[in-house]
Amino acid sequence: MFISEPQIQAAFDVLHSQEHAKARAAYEYAEKRLKVAFANARQAASGKTVGDRDDAAQTSDSYQAALKSFHLIAENYYSARDRRDAASAVIDAWRTQQSDMRAMGRVA
Repeated sequence: MFISEPQIQAAFDVLHSQEHAKARAAYEYAEKRLKVAFANARQAASGKTVGDRDDAAQTSDSYQAALKSFHLIAENYYSARDRRDAASAVIDAWRTQQSDMRAMGRVA
């Protein structure tokens, strides 16, 4: 399969985009906010043992909302990461293709 110039340009555009960086920053922030939400929910929980407080915290509305938000942000981050990885693979394949074409030119 021949990789065209527009495909290479699209791959470079993905790599130069700030989408992945923004998605990663949002993911890392949401991950920390999830821990804070859990700690707050555990602190607010009433239970005799740590296990009881942890159970109450994990089922609290505030923690469940933070978990849902984290899920959506993580989905966006992994999607951006996959697009970046795919673009990198296209560029690697194009480099190999260009190398093969140069090698065939020397042999012929």
